[in-house]
Parts: sequence; C-alpha cells; structure tokens
Amino acid sequence: RRRRPKKLAMPDPPALPLDVGPMASDARSTSPGAQHAYVQSQSHLLKATSDNPLPTAVPPPIAAVAGLLGVRHVLCLIGLPERGKPFIAQRLSKYLSFFHGAEVKLFDVNEVMDRAGGPPGSDHNAMFMFEEIKAFMNATSSAADRNMTVPRAGSGRSAPASSSSPPSPEVRPVVVREGSAEVQLAESLATHGEEELLVHPSDRRRKNVDSGKVAILFANDTFACFKEKWSGTSKERRRWASETLAKDRALGAKLIFIEVIVDRADILEANLRARERAKNGPTASRESAGPAMYEDELPDECLREFEDRARRFQRIYVSMQEDGSEDDLSYIKLINYGDKVVTNRMHGYLRMRIAQFLSVIHPTPHVIYLSRHGQSEYNVLGKLGGNPPLSPAGQEYARRLAQWVPRHIFYQHGVLTKCRLWTSSLQRTILTATHIPHPIVPASSFDSPDGISSPPRRGSHETDAATPSGGTPSHRFRSRQRSRQLPPRYLQGDEGVLNEPVWEQMSPRVYRNLDEIFAGEYEGMTYEEIQHSFPSEAKMRATDKIGFRYPRGESYLDILARLDPLVHELESYHEPLVIVSHQAVLRLLYCYLTGRTRAQAPKLSMPLHTVIRITYDGWTPPTEERFYLGPECSQTDGQTHL
Repeated sequence: RRRRPKKLAMPDPPALPLDVGPMASDARSTSPGAQHAYVQSQSHLLKATSDNPLPTAVPPPIAAVAGLLGVRHVLCLIGLPERGKPFIAQRLSKYLSFFHGAEVKLFDVNEVMDRAGGPPGSDHNAMFMFEEIKAFMNATSSAADRNMTVPRAGSGRSAPASSSSPPSPEVRPVVVREGSAEVQLAESLATHGEEELLVHPSDRRRKNVDSGKVAILFANDTFACFKEKWSGTSKERRRWASETLAKDRALGAKLIFIEVIVDRADILEANLRARERAKNGPTASRESAGPAMYEDELPDECLREFEDRARRFQRIYVSMQEDGSEDDLSYIKLINYGDKVVTNRMHGYLRMRIAQFLSVIHPTPHVIYLSRHGQSEYNVLGKLGGNPPLSPAGQEYARRLAQWVPRHIFYQHGVLTKCRLWTSSLQRTILTATHIPHPIVPASSFDSPDGISSPPRRGSHETDAATPSGGTPSHRFRSRQRSRQLPPRYLQGDEGVLNEPVWEQMSPRVYRNLDEIFAGEYEGMTYEEIQHSFPSEAKMRATDKIGFRYPRGESYLDILARLDPLVHELESYHEPLVIVSHQAVLRLLYCYLTGRTRAQAPKLSMPLHTVIRITYDGWTPPTEERFYLGPECSQTDGQTHL
C-alpha cells in the first residue's frame, strides 16, 4: 500500500463554551453539554412547585444556544488539491458553533480511512465512515427533548385537576437534574416505561428539537483519498453518498457538496504559503526577517510538485455538473473565494447562512486591532452602562491613539496599507476615535512598486513597547492588499476634471451592533448598589454570566446575535481594521478571533488604554500583540463586572 504523505497539523477548532470533551484524532467536535439546552440562570424556573407541579422542562430556544434547531446536515468539501478545503472546514466549524450553538464535527476523510483499514474505495471504508457520521448525529447530547419526556394522557398518570394543590404520588413531574441527557431519559423510563411516554425515545420528533448538528467532511490529502466514496471526486461517488444518506430516513441528514474552485494565481500561492506555515512554521521570525508571515519564500521544488499534482488530479477529477445531471443535488460552487458563488437547491435557513458565510471568507491573513474606549466618567465612578463622555485620562488616550495609529497601522511592515475604522454609536467610543486622521490617498499610492515613503519617525515620547514588528516593503504583499471595491471618490484636478480614484484612510463607520451590553434596570448603578438592592439577581449573574439577562436588558448571548452580521463584514475585509468598542463586546470578538470558547468571554480582562493586535489566517494559530499607550488609570471600574 502506498505510503501517504504527512498530514498538515491543523489547529484545533474552537469548542463551544459547554464542551463535552475532545474527540479522537482528527474527528473533532464542538458540542454543547447536555444540561445546557437553556441558560443556567433559568434553571430555577423549571422546578416543580405547589403552584406549578408540572413545569416546563425546557424553555424556548434562543438563537445563540439553539439557533439551528433540528437541522442535520453533512457538508462534503470537494475540489482540486491546495484549494483550501481544510481552511474552509475550520472556519465553518468555528462560525456555526460560536454564533449559532450548532454541534459541529470535522471528519478528515484521510484519517477516518486510515482507521477503517480497508482497501481504497472499498465498501468497508465507506460504511465505516457512514457509521461514524451516524454515531455523531444520533448521539444524545442535548436535554432539549425533556418536554416530551412526560406520560401520555390516559396512561393513568395525568396531571391533577387543581394546579394549586401539590402533585399526587401518582404524578411524577419532570424535574431538572444534573447529569447527561441519557441519564435523565433512563430515570424517566424507570418511572413511566417507554409505552407511557408522550413521545417514544426512538421517535424522530425527538431529533428535531436539539441545537442542530453539522458533520463537515474534508480531505487533508486529496490524492490519497481520491477513490473513497465519500471524497465526492466523481459523479458516481457523489450520487452514492446522496442516496446512502437519503435511504436512512431515521437519520434525517441532508447532504450539501461545497466545491472550491480557484483559478487565480495569487490565491493559489497564498494557500500554498499557508500550508507550508501550518506544516513547518514561518521560515523566520517577523522581528528578524520582516513580514515572514506573509512572504515566506516558496521553494521551486514545492511549486513544481504542486503544479504536477494539480495537472494529474485535474485529468481524473469530475467537477459538479451543470448539464442537468446533478440538478437534484444540493451544492455550492465557491469560485475564487467569493468572486462568484453558485448555489443549487439551497433552501432553508442553515443552507443560506452557510452560502453567505462562504461568500465572505478568504485565506489571506486578517489584521484586527481591538481597543476599548478611553476612560469614561462612569468608569471613574464605577457605574455600569450609560452614555457618558470621556474623563481627562480618556481624552489623553484619544490623543495618544491618534498619534499612534498613522505610524503603526497605516504602515504594515513598512508598506502603506488601506485601513478601516469602526466605532459604536455611544459617545465614549466616537470621542476616543475623533482625533484619528482620515487622509485622502490616491489609489495609485498603494500600488507603487517603490512604495510611497518610509513611515514617519517615532517621536521621542514613544517607547519601544508600543512599536510593532518592522519589516521591508514588498510589492507582492501590497498587490494582495488591494481592495476589491474602491469608494466612488476621485481627486479633482485644477480644472475640475476627475483624475484618479482615492481611498479615505480610517473612514469612520458607526455601528450600533458594537454598543455596550445594555444593563436594563441596572444602567447607571454601581455593582455594589446592585449587590445591595438585588442580591439574588447579583448572585444569579455571578453563576451564569454569559446567559444571565439583565432585567429589561441584554445578556452576552444577545450580543452574539447582533455581532453575527458584523462578523460577516469583518471576514470579508482584506484591509487592517480598527474596532473601538466596549468591554463586553470586545470580549466576545476577542474570543472568536483567537479561537477561545464563548464561556471564557465574561472572565477576560480588556484593559483600558491598550490596543490589541490580532493576526490570523485560519490555518495557523492566531498571534496577539498588546500595546499599552497610557495614561495610567484605574483598571477596576464598574465595567469589569459587565
């Protein structure tokens, strides 16, 4: 048997905040815990009382916990080698789990076939993979079906006539307990028996109430698994996979093929570069060799090997057909990462969300700068929320940020680069960004072979700690930073003639989606006042900070829902982006960008007067740099408890 090449070392996908633990090898999963079909701060409302002896066992879902209710899909990534299929699998897994609470599991076809042990393309391998998919789909990892775990009417165990009296010994109401969904179901079966339950444990209706499950199939080595039936490399293999899933009606999973088509040389080169970084690491540190993350030299041997492999694979690979023979299949053709997206039979919420997300992601590196607003007057007083102006220290930070941005963000590795700026609609973020310059720059300045000029020299007041890594200009890097959409503005000549398109650096955009978490009735209060006046609410929030919703206010999960559309916008950018926002919002963005879980967000520290630079490309682990600009101020304020 031919020795298979070494597989890439892919970074683990971010788990949901409510993990059930890591999965074996490359079949990775992000799954919510069974006790979290709802937020923890609601659990006291689900217990039986004398007034409510038969309570609701599970409250209605919210988008961030169970936004893909009952949806079961198998996504099969296909295409020529080195098109970034593992990258897309990772990005989709991260997005669907973080923002929608879906249970997602990645299946590397190469790894699963190695464990199957059969000959390439054998029925044994194919059914081994199918059983793995079924085991994931059928696993009871959610307690969302507990409302159905009650006795049927007429079983002799109906509810009492008066809801004001306590339940009789015959009536055994469903009570929220700790432990897995399997344990809870077993307890109910021991009490009532299968035939007495409202919905039988094997009834397919139980499968339509969980948070949604998505299996993503991809290949690290497209050549090695070409003959496997789940590879989707021919019409016959795609037809077999579709019919196999359709025949298992109890499974209820729908199949979507995602074909990645890339014919642009710059994207292919970026994918090859990313693959080498993931396998071997950068060729040199950025401090010593400039923008190595972007400009690793690809050996000629690597390029020749890639071109040869791609030609051989293209001769035997069959693309998704648009001649009508595969019109009954659901598929997406992703052409040059969003330049063009073709969809077929993509009906339904999840399918369109996937298509939309795929249309904005790209494999080139992202550079995101996160900054809290400068210290506000409410920060000084320790109050929550509100719309206060900046304190004198916050005003000084705004001036220092305005001096720091042109020197360290306008120029990336010594090259003038287009940049963007977002703020919330609250005055403390707008005031923090108000001094940042917005020069109008000719579009040709970003593409000049010799560059414009070196970045301005640092003033004597700046320290080395606030200086990002340097590097030498690179024309290839500049060409990849060109925006796909130039704003319709032009430089005007002496006679009023429109001469040249321009770009406005740091053109400010205000998004209400970036506003701070709304504390509802607690707006303008200090945390000590809340503890004194509402001790039970304060205790409840301390035990469930991510799910607790302020009275008539928001929770962290509500913020996730309003950040979702902004993340689509963020993922589409090629330019560095500066986001000036608030602690709770930046906590969630930071966790998403750095691969942390949602549960970690409320505990993170987002210090004042500090800029956090995050660089990621979806292949290698994100890198982070922090720049403290000052001035000194108290980091212990009311916002710490948000």
